[in-house]
Amino acid sequence: MNAKVIVTAVALGMLAAGCATKKGFEVPGYAFGCPVGETKVGSMDDLVKAKVVTEGRRSTVQATEMRCARTGDLLKIDANLNNDSKSVKRVSYKFRWIDREGMRAWEEESWKPVMLYDNSNLMLNTVSPTTKAVDFRLILRSDE
Repeated sequence: MNAKVIVTAVALGMLAAGCATKKGFEVPGYAFGCPVGETKVGSMDDLVKAKVVTEGRRSTVQATEMRCARTGDLLKIDANLNNDSKSVKRVSYKFRWIDREGMRAWEEESWKPVMLYDNSNLMLNTVSPTTKAVDFRLILRSDE
């Protein structure tokens, strides 16, 4: 009986040690599936700060979540916008695609206007237009 207890304790210890050193399924240089390079990302807020750029006047509409995945050689992005105000807000967004050298991988996109009702969320879904795009920025602008 003592041998069973010892073997079980050793097995549980090894299992716990293995789980403690693993950081999940993230590939180095990625967070939540999104490319981050050398940027330190410890939370979803850090990722959003690293990937979202605001142009023009600020709005109460903010990006709150972002997830990425590879679809073949293309980058698929899901980004959640949140309007926590008590009024309808109009914003525009576009994605800027970046290649391995940090240069633009695709021509500048046109602004896409959206309207978010009070206390609502909107999920933006997109796929990179070229296989050269390995990174991106979501650019938001208030239309009010």
